[in-house]
Amino acid sequence: MSIYSKFKLNYFNRLVLIVNIVVLLVAYCVYLNQVFTPSEIPYLNFISIGFPIIFVILLLFLAYWLFFSWRHFFVILVLTAGLIYPIYLSYPLFQFNKVKDTTSDLSVLTYNVHGFKEEGTKELLIDNKADIMLLQEAREGQQKRLKNNDFKDYYVEFYDLLTFYSKYPIIETNEIKVEDSELNGEAAYADIDLGNDTIRVINVYLEPMYIDKALVKDIIESDNTQQAEISSRKVELKLVKGMQKHQKQLDAIKPFISKSRYPVILGTDLNSTPASYEYQYLNDYLYDSFIAVGKGNATTFHGFKFPIRIDYLFHSKHFKPVEGKVIRKKFSDHYPVSVKYKISE
Repeated sequence: MSIYSKFKLNYFNRLVLIVNIVVLLVAYCVYLNQVFTPSEIPYLNFISIGFPIIFVILLLFLAYWLFFSWRHFFVILVLTAGLIYPIYLSYPLFQFNKVKDTTSDLSVLTYNVHGFKEEGTKELLIDNKADIMLLQEAREGQQKRLKNNDFKDYYVEFYDLLTFYSKYPIIETNEIKVEDSELNGEAAYADIDLGNDTIRVINVYLEPMYIDKALVKDIIESDNTQQAEISSRKVELKLVKGMQKHQKQLDAIKPFISKSRYPVILGTDLNSTPASYEYQYLNDYLYDSFIAVGKGNATTFHGFKFPIRIDYLFHSKHFKPVEGKVIRKKFSDHYPVSVKYKISE
């Protein structure tokens, strides 16, 4: 019996196989975000947004082949294996780095507080104080109580939507400016004196996409094809515009990482998933702190039907993460990310 006859399929299963291969090819295009910028091919970055859903579809295909053809199951399993890493960055169910010594020198928390709109957000910060706290969507006028009472022993710096809280003196700080008059995202840095070391901490809030739930609901539930197309086009334009602004912001941030005299920690609401161009850009210069030590569900944004990971702490090689967690308490539409570090001698 020939090899071809062993893999022979009926017409329906041939169609299923063709669709399966097409979905695989689309999924693998996510790696092209490491090659092309949003200004060159913005639509590649769209795949990163829906990548968890695409991966679930591929798992359903695997289940189908396991039932109907074990030979095809193993072939598709091998072809799908190369897509495990991007999904692992959102769901690190296993931790391969064994940390023997969990004593830390520094704790850092990053959190998009959503303008402190939800009751309990400030209490969460008080209950989870870190040595350095980086907040996004946090204006100065919303934090008088925190600044004057609960965090009165902290050094504080405000930059419109960004806030730095530090137990250690901030010796230099400034906004990282981007030449774009329409930009709503922000970034700033603070050089902090830890006593024996000085470090640079960067707080980043990348441009929001402004995709509201009503617009998404219109696309999913609309009986009017023309209206659904109009809403889809609006979402598409918002995403393309947002991603291209992200590229501008990251290009402005890059020198503050690569030319820093000090070790760097960067906390961010990246408004982008781990399969995105934005994540890969930062990962070329820094390490993902949570992935180094955390495990379980790493998703941080729960504002839509399915949770995604868009909030991160990154570090340079001078730091060694020893503990990381996502604080899964729903006050903001984001979860805080907290990491403890040892500093290399």
